[in-house]
Amino acid sequence: MKKYGVICMVLVIALSFTFAKDFKVAYFDSEQVMQNWGEWKDAQAKFDQNVLEWQEDAQEMEDSLNQLMEDYQRQELLLSADKKQEKQMIIQQKQLEYQEFLATIFGESGLATQRNAELTAPLYERINQSLSKIAEREGISVVFDGASSGIAYIDPSLDLTEDLVEELKSVR
Repeated sequence: MKKYGVICMVLVIALSFTFAKDFKVAYFDSEQVMQNWGEWKDAQAKFDQNVLEWQEDAQEMEDSLNQLMEDYQRQELLLSADKKQEKQMIIQQKQLEYQEFLATIFGESGLATQRNAELTAPLYERINQSLSKIAEREGISVVFDGASSGIAYIDPSLDLTEDLVEELKSVR
């Protein structure tokens, strides 16, 4: 699928050259922007801290569950049928709580995904605004993200990464 997107992109560019004299193309490296823009690094640090706290909570739950299972196995021969059933129900409930916690935090639309979006959405918006500003100022028609475009070679003179990082740093 990505291959078809790149082919379509190249065709659009090629056709645009035919119809437009002043057609300019440029690119930036989003990975480099993320590494060199302090606000992005701050957001990433906040997210990493949240993930660390969630992982610690998950580890505590897992340790507690493991302890319950070990206690049950040690006592199993000494327990009455009713007590065995009671302890098994407690273990099953704790397992369920643990699985729900993991799904709530790390699932497809879990808190981790939501937190990451919350932290990065305004930054992506600023990146797009800054790219638009640079493109307008420089008369650029199309800007690609060189980190994810799948293009094998781009002339380094078309790289806007440094300009973009400077623009992002200057706008608060």
